[in-house]
Amino acid sequence: MGCHGGCGIFVHVVDGKAVKLKGDPDCPNNGGKLCPKGWAGLDILYHPDRLKYPLKRVGERGEGKWKRISWDQALDEISGKLMDIRDQYGPWAMVAGDGTKLDEVAWVADLFAFHFGSPNNFGSGRAQCFRPRSVSSTWTYGGYFTPDYRNNPKCIVLWGDQPDVSNHNTILGLTVIQALKHRPNLVVVDPRRTRLAARADVWLQLRPGTDAAVALAWLHVILKEDLYDQEFVERWTNGPFLVSNDTGELLTVSQGSYLVWDTARGQPLPADSPDVKPAMGGSYEVAGVACKPAWQLLLDRVEDYPPERVAEIAWVKAEDIRKAARLYATAKPACIGWGVGIEHSVSAHQNPRAICILQAITGNLDVPGGTVNPVPRCYGVNTVIRRYVDTVPAELLEKQLGGDKYKLLSGPTGKLTAHIPSILHAIIDEKPYPVKAWFNIGCNPIVGWADSKKVYKALKKVELSVACDLFMTPTAQLADYVLPGTTYFEKSRLIDHQGVNPFGHVMTQKVIEPIGEARDEFEICGDLLRRCGLARDWPWYRVEEFYDKLLRESGLTWEEVVEAGGVWDEVRYGKYETDYYRKGGGFKTPTGKVEVYSTHWHTLGYDPLPTYFEPPESPYSTPEVAKEYPFVVTTGAKVHWFFHSQHRQIERLRRHHPFPVVQIHPAKAARLGLVEGDWAWIESPRGKCKQKVELFDGIDERVIHIEHGWWYPEQEGPEPYLYGAFESNANCLTSVEPSFLDIGFGGYTLRGFLAKVYKAES
Repeated sequence: MGCHGGCGIFVHVVDGKAVKLKGDPDCPNNGGKLCPKGWAGLDILYHPDRLKYPLKRVGERGEGKWKRISWDQALDEISGKLMDIRDQYGPWAMVAGDGTKLDEVAWVADLFAFHFGSPNNFGSGRAQCFRPRSVSSTWTYGGYFTPDYRNNPKCIVLWGDQPDVSNHNTILGLTVIQALKHRPNLVVVDPRRTRLAARADVWLQLRPGTDAAVALAWLHVILKEDLYDQEFVERWTNGPFLVSNDTGELLTVSQGSYLVWDTARGQPLPADSPDVKPAMGGSYEVAGVACKPAWQLLLDRVEDYPPERVAEIAWVKAEDIRKAARLYATAKPACIGWGVGIEHSVSAHQNPRAICILQAITGNLDVPGGTVNPVPRCYGVNTVIRRYVDTVPAELLEKQLGGDKYKLLSGPTGKLTAHIPSILHAIIDEKPYPVKAWFNIGCNPIVGWADSKKVYKALKKVELSVACDLFMTPTAQLADYVLPGTTYFEKSRLIDHQGVNPFGHVMTQKVIEPIGEARDEFEICGDLLRRCGLARDWPWYRVEEFYDKLLRESGLTWEEVVEAGGVWDEVRYGKYETDYYRKGGGFKTPTGKVEVYSTHWHTLGYDPLPTYFEPPESPYSTPEVAKEYPFVVTTGAKVHWFFHSQHRQIERLRRHHPFPVVQIHPAKAARLGLVEGDWAWIESPRGKCKQKVELFDGIDERVIHIEHGWWYPEQEGPEPYLYGAFESNANCLTSVEPSFLDIGFGGYTLRGFLAKVYKAES
């Protein structure tokens, strides 16, 4: 409800009413601290505008005319229409997904879609929030590794990460602040001078969208200056493995062992041969096949990214690139906190890959103060989803929208989620097949998804639209049925942070009865499936029953978890040197090694080594466009008071930040005739939005930052107003056209496109 940070909270209840909150000092995530959104929990719970009863549209879609109906009527009518669509078009004609109620309901929406028979689950952030980092980590290391701030890192890198106002998947800002008290080196990579950038030893103020180039320049410095951990690279990465120059395949012997070039014997040998001394560089010929070690290919790649060249690309100084790379590589241990900024460009499938390689080759993997991969104590809901997806027939996954093109995200190889722009295309153009039903929990895509006007067009066209939320939103105004969901006070959850948090899962226990007739989304989906006759694999009526069955696989019960306040994982180091990941040591990857050369990326047709893609709209790729739209736009930076598009109706938060702001350098603003507090239009080739000017000298004169997630709950809801959804919305400027999408995950460009700024007359 506040975010998915996983903070422990005590709730004081008197006569069935929650009256007071305080942080749980024993919760390892937050240690009793709460942010403004956490303190505002009761404001959300008891807000007069909370949705309390099921509503049915009685006027034209968007007209704002609603009728209160019973739950039985709502579920009967929705299930009937869903089955009519399923019978006529197939189960894949329904899409279901989540928004910023992520850890509470994302898995519920996924399981609902899969049980209905549709592969088309969705989530607001999946292709452009966390999945590129998670998947890149998994195929590089075999799992997700997270910063170990609590064990005295000597260097901390914050790459597109703002932990003081946001969270890094439950790694909260207070953890970083505590680590900084030990005075480690601090490197910040960010287009804006954040509070932590202002105190950094090196601040790389890069041009938005150029992260991969900067990471490759770091690799250039580290490799050229031999600052990497040579023993780790030779023993635990696939750098020594020989790669065919023609096919890009790793060379193997008949038993499947990978070949290296043994420098002692002057011949190819299996990598696991006794006393082998693998060559890390050079060119060789094996049985007529020209080949090189993968490490040599990485060396060849970084030749294209010397700091001097990258300085011109990214608008940073070459000497600062060198200083940052050296600090990170030589201070041991060191860790990197990365944020969503690296996932908002067309290099999203390569940005995290480059950073993963940096973490591995510098000896900072699975060590105290480096990056860690926790040992989970129980299975989480994501395990349930993966298990269920593994039972889905391949031909059904082939219908997952976007899977034919964005293979790291969707389809038989990605299996994660349907691709959002492909969903819009299927609704509007009915290709590759029509999508007719939309089921949405806690999602406000008119504000949160790229190309808001296209989202609007899709939601106007879809045959059946159901929204389940806490409040009426611009998106819910276009629904046929609006269902009242629950806050964390009104339901039980085991928030799944397995593998992304050094501690584990936080439990939320239902402490009051739901307001009005609000219902747990888990129960809503179960009731719908039962009415559809599709609940064979959904025997649970209450979410506690589901959790109890899942926990018993790990020898736990729901009651034990309630008593403990969660399920806390173990942090164990050097696991790759034991049998933890695989017998004999190594990593849970196809080669058993850290894959500096990604065999999975290669199999799917993507570059197996990190590379940089210039943003599709920039001063260099589209100079003619830049003449009219001279600013490079970055967006998405967090503020204390809101979580994406949530909380705009909470008065105690809104009074601290009543309007959206565009940050612009004072010198540039003066030349445009803009002063602090002016309303200004920000316009791209696709649309425009209006925000208040904030003069900020912590940004390049050629760059502006605009805030995302803005709508105005105090304005009128019916069309054409939709609570001001198109007034200050940054996604009026963005695009879902293919050239603006990452080729691996399909995420859209939210940082690095072009715009112009001019004063608004009123």
